[in-house]
Amino acid sequence: MTKETAHRNTAQRQLVYDVVQKSLDHPTAETIYIRARKEATHISLGTVYRNLAHLSENGAIRRLSAPIGPDHFDFNLESHYHFLCSECGQMSDIPLSCSPDEKAVLAPSEAGFDIKSYSLIYVGVCPECNKKHKKGAK
Repeated sequence: MTKETAHRNTAQRQLVYDVVQKSLDHPTAETIYIRARKEATHISLGTVYRNLAHLSENGAIRRLSAPIGPDHFDFNLESHYHFLCSECGQMSDIPLSCSPDEKAVLAPSEAGFDIKSYSLIYVGVCPECNKKHKKGAK
């Protein structure tokens, strides 16, 4: 975490940041809270929420506001897309090679808008949930 993003870097903020940094599954605040409590049993859910807000507002992590369910958090600040399973609630990365037409994404900049970032979240059913449905149908 950089000095700019840390501001007043407390042990609890560093713990929340570390949990997100180690997570490849785009965890929710509640999941981060459960993982953080394994290292610091005294941490509260409110503290986790406050630190996630601070870290995401200062650009240390990315908040992914999902169209359904709670927000998820991502340490990867590079441009990429996400897939949210409407069945199990898991969010995963989609490589840019699977992206929609870049011209459609960049069209607002051509209209004079100064784009700082954008987010694309596909919603559907993940391969694991699809397998469960197919097994249950037999």
